[in-house]
Amino acid sequence: MMALILRGVQLWNGRVVDVRLRQGRIAALQASLSPEAGEEVIAAAGKLLLPGLWDHHLHLLGTAAARSSVTCGPPSVTSEQELEQALRLAVNPGGHWLRGVGYHESVCEHLDRRWLDNVCPSVPVRIQHRSGMLWVLNSRALELCGITDTDDLPDGAGCDSDGHPDGRFYNLDRWLGERLPRQLPDVRSLSAELASYGVVGVTDTGVNNTRETLKLLQQLSDSGELLQKVWMMGSEDLHGVLSGHEQVRPGPLKIYLREIDLPDFEQLVAQMQRAHQHLRAVAIHCVTLAELHFALAALAEAGSLEGDRIEHASIADDAAIERMQELGVTVVSQPHFIAERGVQYLQDVAADEQPLLYRAQSFYHQKVAFAAGSDAPYGDVNPWQAMAAAVSRRNHDGVVMGAEECLTVEQALAAYCGNPALPGSGMRLPAVGQAADLCLLNGDKAAVLHDPAAVSVALTLCAGQVIYRAPNFQQNGLSE
Repeated sequence: MMALILRGVQLWNGRVVDVRLRQGRIAALQASLSPEAGEEVIAAAGKLLLPGLWDHHLHLLGTAAARSSVTCGPPSVTSEQELEQALRLAVNPGGHWLRGVGYHESVCEHLDRRWLDNVCPSVPVRIQHRSGMLWVLNSRALELCGITDTDDLPDGAGCDSDGHPDGRFYNLDRWLGERLPRQLPDVRSLSAELASYGVVGVTDTGVNNTRETLKLLQQLSDSGELLQKVWMMGSEDLHGVLSGHEQVRPGPLKIYLREIDLPDFEQLVAQMQRAHQHLRAVAIHCVTLAELHFALAALAEAGSLEGDRIEHASIADDAAIERMQELGVTVVSQPHFIAERGVQYLQDVAADEQPLLYRAQSFYHQKVAFAAGSDAPYGDVNPWQAMAAAVSRRNHDGVVMGAEECLTVEQALAAYCGNPALPGSGMRLPAVGQAADLCLLNGDKAAVLHDPAAVSVALTLCAGQVIYRAPNFQQNGLSE
């Protein structure tokens, strides 16, 4: 394991120090340090040193797969004609699977098997709605999945007027996954991109993650393809799993609520209590107000555990925020969705609920722990763009949505820091004994405060290992 000194870094409190890293931890932090044999010295020249960033809500494998998928929704694709053109251009001569992401019904109201057959009849196509809740397959894809017109399909599979599959599958990821061809996506390039933003860890929030998924991510980490630490949510299959792996560990039980099909209340309470008995927190997906109040009522009945969290809290009223404070629940949200989807929200969300969309400052005011995550592939993975969006709350048209919910730059930065087991725990200054999970920026604190979207990273370290070094940082010869 490498040993190095970061010479002359600026800390968030303005202090300029040297930092020694050894055995994956911060070994010394002083005004001046003398290098010892074998230590690399990197001259930071007053650049800002921060804790490494943590994306507290991301779908790792899905995001990797999306990078080789066709974009099928706003803002890149905004009409049926544009969608048709994008799909036709993506068809490959080998007849391989075509995977689309980001679809929204504003682009094409009637997207189904027949529509896809008219556009791409010869290759298997599957397109995911940007909510992640819907997949649409064409006839060739259905055929390769072994799905016929006479099959007895599960709830959530759509049918046409003749009773045949229309290619639309709601909330059936696991069922479809058992039928789709398995191909491991390119995690290496995604991991490298995350490292270039200063991200040293991610919380994978897949509801269907199992022991098999955990093993796969650990293998990717051991092989060097996955550079970040991972805190992996998942199903009840992970109850009782103890991982000695340093980089990839099991986390909370993910519970996915859907307002149109809420579970039995007592069963939900029992599910939460089982998780708590295994010392697992619960993470509950809530994107509607009804889902949020249902989840909080169940948590109150089950009894909350440190680390319990609400994912998204897309629409939250004052009563829900007060209840979260009482229960000690953390919120992990996506305020950057105001920038990415705000224009559509103004059309789709009821006027009386628009002020409740992706609130942020209100959680701080009520002392509810607040953290942020990209929700990639459904949101952009760049945390600096997300921070800027949380500060400005401007949609694509430049309209500010919920000005009273704007975060300060420091609050937005803190939302991407903290202990993954206790998101929202804030941004700590680097200190002796801490894990050497750090990012060194190409500017100082003033530059971050001026425009977080313009931030670039010079160096990222995870457990003391350099996982990203900007080319210009090397070329400028800043190592002593």
